[in-house]
Amino acid sequence: MKIVRAGCCGFCTGVAFAYEKAVEIAKKGKKAYILGYLVHNSDVIRKLEEMGVRSISNLSETPVGEYRDAPLLIISAHGVGPKTYDDAKKIGLEIVDTTCPWVKKAQQISKKLFEEGFKVVIIGDRDHTEVKGIKGWTKETAVVVEGPKDVEALPFYEKMGIVAQTTQSVANFEATAAALKKKAGTVRVENTICSATEKRQEAAIELAKQVDLMVVIGDVRSANTNRLRELCLGQGVETQMIHSADEIKTEWLENKKTVGITAGASTPEWVIKEIVDRLGR
Repeated sequence: MKIVRAGCCGFCTGVAFAYEKAVEIAKKGKKAYILGYLVHNSDVIRKLEEMGVRSISNLSETPVGEYRDAPLLIISAHGVGPKTYDDAKKIGLEIVDTTCPWVKKAQQISKKLFEEGFKVVIIGDRDHTEVKGIKGWTKETAVVVEGPKDVEALPFYEKMGIVAQTTQSVANFEATAAALKKKAGTVRVENTICSATEKRQEAAIELAKQVDLMVVIGDVRSANTNRLRELCLGQGVETQMIHSADEIKTEWLENKKTVGITAGASTPEWVIKEIVDRLGR
C-alpha cells in the first residue's frame, strides 16, 4: 500500500509561531495562562499544560497578586476582541499576543468597515473563537452567516462589508458572498481567507482525486480540519478523520492501493508522523 502526503498540511506559520512562543515562555518558568485554547488540538494543549501553561475559560481564573511578577496571558492564534485586552490590563496581566497575522488582518478590516458605516457580515462558524473575536472589533454589531441559506433571513442593508473566517473554504465564501450582494445597496467584499488555508485545501482536493482513501488528521474542534474532511468527501473518495494513530481501523485499509494524508493547521508534525508510521506497518 502506498501512502502519499499532501504537499501542504499540518502546522501553518501562525500556529507554529503561537506554539513556539508558548513553549519558550514555559521553558523560562514563567507563570502563564492561555484564554481558551492556543490552537484547537488536544495534543498541543496537553503538552503545554504538562509544561505548566494552563488553559482557562475566564480571566477571573488567573491568580493576580499571588506572584511577584505579573502572570502572563497568552492570546491564542484565534485572536480575541478589544474588550479582552482592556480587561486583562485592568487586572494586571502581562499580555503575550500570538494572534495569527491573517486573523489580525480580518479584525482590522472589520473594524475599519464598521467605522466607515458598513454593516459587517462575517462568513464563518458562528460559535468559533476566531469569529467571536472578529465580531468584537465591530463592537459586537457584526452579523455571522455560515452559508448561503443563512442569508435569506437577513434584512436589506444600505452598506454591507463582507469578511471571512480565515479558515473558510473558498467555494463557500464565494457562494455566500454572491447571495449577500442581493441584500445590500453598496457592498464591499474582503476575502480574508488565509493563503495557507487555500493552499492546504487545494492540495487536499488534488490528492483526493488520486487515492482510494483519504485520512484527514486533526482535532474535531478544528474548523479548518473539518473543512478538509468536507472537501475530500466532496471528491467522492472515502474519507476518514482521526486525531491519533489509535483510531485507525484495519478495515479502512482493505483493498486500498493508495492512501492520501492531509492534516489541519493545528495538527503537530509528531502526530502526523505517528499516524503515517502506523499506516505503513
